[in-house]
Amino acid sequence: MPGGALKLRDVRKLAETRAAFDFDLPMTELPGLPPELSAGGGRVQTQLRFGREQGFTTAEVRLHAQLQVTCQRCMGPMSLAVDADSPVVIVESEHEAEDAPAGMETFLAPDGRLSLSALVAEELLLALPLVPLHGAGASCQQLGAPAATGVGAAAGAADTPAAPADNAAVVRPFADLRALLERGEKADK
Repeated sequence: MPGGALKLRDVRKLAETRAAFDFDLPMTELPGLPPELSAGGGRVQTQLRFGREQGFTTAEVRLHAQLQVTCQRCMGPMSLAVDADSPVVIVESEHEAEDAPAGMETFLAPDGRLSLSALVAEELLLALPLVPLHGAGASCQQLGAPAATGVGAAAGAADTPAAPADNAAVVRPFADLRALLERGEKADK
């Protein structure tokens, strides 16, 4: 669908006709993506299915992309597969979004018109992990950092303290804070 994904389309007509689109877009045609995502020259495979649900225009958005990103542990390049399948409610105003069914994402289409590429770009951004990390078994270049697993590793990495390097002293900057505070309180009296 070269160029057709950028065209503004009438949301009501898409829903009434239960329009369906299958296309492959270059990352460079997706509006609002950070330059580091579109610089890899990748493509996103997309399926869109429009309809109506509970009086709202909806779209079932399925996408698959292979992106080149930077691992936030070792700062080295890595390949990231992104797969998403999201039901989205298309709304014309923020007021209408407040009435949308709970648990469904909303996409704002001012004046009842939307660009398919803008919808795909937003869903792609929402599907990205907050902190991309190399997966299990991959070689991360940071000082012997253990490999974590995929997208869920970002959440686990923040909860688990990193293991200290071989025989390195663990620095605890707040270890003596209580004593300092107590000493300060006594000095004030």
